[in-house]
Amino acid sequence: MIRAGRASLVVTSVETDPDLVSQHLGLSPRTVIRKGEVSRSGRVREHHTWAVDARTFSNDDDDQTGTAALTALLEQCRAAFGRVGTLPADCHARIVWSADSDSAQGGFVLTAAVAAQIAALGVDLYGTVLLADAEKERVI
Repeated sequence: MIRAGRASLVVTSVETDPDLVSQHLGLSPRTVIRKGEVSRSGRVREHHTWAVDARTFSNDDDDQTGTAALTALLEQCRAAFGRVGTLPADCHARIVWSADSDSAQGGFVLTAAVAAQIAALGVDLYGTVLLADAEKERVI
């Protein structure tokens, strides 16, 4: 079962300033990295990155979908529904979602309601489920 998850709406662009992305979408980002900034590794950023994040959510036994963080992010981004597709052409928007499983299987459910909200936002979802190590789970 999915026990925890994280989700972000990320917009990258080569020319469009992150402040314009905020104005366009009606959202305040948690993270802005500007083109030309130097990363910790010393690499110069080749594009702007703008992101709204849902905090890390722990799923409980009442939420068998495993998508609590994704659902919270979509609620945060409701103001941007229908606006993403009208961003300038150099902007690439997507949801990045990851989840932690407590087993070697990472079952989750994208309900029709959640899928409809992703479609209303107008983005693709890039997802990763991090599985527990099957060898550690084996009982000898």
